[in-house]
Amino acid sequence: MSAYRNNYIMINTDLLESFLAVAEEKNFTFAAARMGLTQSTVSQHIRRLEAQLGQQLFQRSTHRVALLPEGERLLPHARRILSAIGDAERDLASPGVTGHVRLGVAEDFATSRLPDILRRFRRFYPGITLQIEVGLSGNLLDKFHTGCFDIVLVKTRTSTQQAMPLMADPLVWVTSPEEPDLCKQRPLPLALHPEPSVSRSMALEALTAAHIPFVITHTSLSITGLRAGVIAGLGVSVFGRHFIPDGVKIIDTLTAGLPTLSDLPFSLEYQKTKPDNQAVDALIRAIHENVALLDQHTLPVS
Repeated sequence: MSAYRNNYIMINTDLLESFLAVAEEKNFTFAAARMGLTQSTVSQHIRRLEAQLGQQLFQRSTHRVALLPEGERLLPHARRILSAIGDAERDLASPGVTGHVRLGVAEDFATSRLPDILRRFRRFYPGITLQIEVGLSGNLLDKFHTGCFDIVLVKTRTSTQQAMPLMADPLVWVTSPEEPDLCKQRPLPLALHPEPSVSRSMALEALTAAHIPFVITHTSLSITGLRAGVIAGLGVSVFGRHFIPDGVKIIDTLTAGLPTLSDLPFSLEYQKTKPDNQAVDALIRAIHENVALLDQHTLPVS
């Protein structure tokens, strides 16, 4: 019995979900979109799963991802396991909890963690409906304080009595892989959100304190727009380490002569004037549980 236990492999179901998504989509980018995760996180999940099993599961090339024989063997097991878990979740769901929740969420979460949060939340609380708005944190907070939202998930450096700290994500500089020397230009070209933007303020304050001249060469309300500008070489930008869009690379601050940035604080704020709101409480728990699953892995620098 002891030998059996010593050789027993505990497979994390999050890793198994990423494996199934890659196996079925045959593409890491499409699998990441399906999971609501970044491509780097899905790649890390596959590496961790392969390390746990001691076997390579996929044959990777520039344009194609294919299952190796070991992956083919795992595939039916993964489908059965995840199907059984889904059956259990549906059986144990809470159909008695109903309600409507108005949620405002910063785009960082909306384009990365939110789909996975909603997918899991729907399994347990099919009777709760959600109204979601994505935007800049400052604008969402203004609307929250006028009663437009029940919950907001935002980046903020000013805590209030209603704020519930969620996480602090390292803020990092990013650039285009095709423009590795862009970060050494002076004045430093920047691609940033417009005001009010917490990450914008943190980047400009750090550059000013370090006496580094800069010029804002590209502005966009959306992460998609910022990503496009960075990839095109219009400027360098800043993102939370867990929310870096695909196609950009982290800058080595020491090599580039850029200041190290502070952690980017994320908070939840909710209307405490509405006690015993089971729908709101359920969504807050779901968000906290999802954040707890964030992989603490190191991303590559350029």
